[in-house]
Amino acid sequence: MARLEGKVAIITGGAGTLGFEDAKFFVHEGAKVALADMAEEAGEQRANELGDDAIFVKLNVTDEASWETAFQTVEKQFGKVNVLVNNAGIGDTPSYIKDLSVADWNKVMAVNLTGVMIGVKYGFQHMTEEGGSIINISSVIGNVGLARAAAYSAAKAGVRELTKTAAIEAAELKLPIRVNSVHPGWVDTGIVPEMMKQLALEKTPIKVLQYLLLVIDYIYY
Repeated sequence: MARLEGKVAIITGGAGTLGFEDAKFFVHEGAKVALADMAEEAGEQRANELGDDAIFVKLNVTDEASWETAFQTVEKQFGKVNVLVNNAGIGDTPSYIKDLSVADWNKVMAVNLTGVMIGVKYGFQHMTEEGGSIINISSVIGNVGLARAAAYSAAKAGVRELTKTAAIEAAELKLPIRVNSVHPGWVDTGIVPEMMKQLALEKTPIKVLQYLLLVIDYIYY
């Protein structure tokens, strides 16, 4: 039996590199998957590539109404959602903090941290009865920081602590929901400039990362 048989998952940033790889693996393991993203053309194309077990759902992770619509759409198509992967993220415009604009900071925070918080909020609301697993994609950079990527570093660190808090709250509220975070090293998703890619690789002892099995394990943890 496939490991995710009977699971229904929403993967944010599903039209992007990492989200799509998650989606492919989920479908291979028997799940029904919604690729949630703002990129409609790419999202529709990639959902079609995965066949009848995948759909595209337009989602702005910074907008609460968009989250509610996404959950309702997926539930109508596949049934109750029991897995949420908060994967959507954007990179910084490379800048030292002394030159960093507040507008750039707020943009990264809105997608990479606030978007995760809203996802957890609606995951709690929609998974309360049948339970499920929420997996937040942080980054090793959230543990160690990266020069010229202050907003990204801070947001990913925030995802780590938000995840811990959400897990504690789920326990206090007796919700049948697990909340975990994954902290990948460098993954070439195309969201950061080449110069920042090289800086990240210089700090990565192992240049190739495979983390999908860890994501799967957290669904059953």
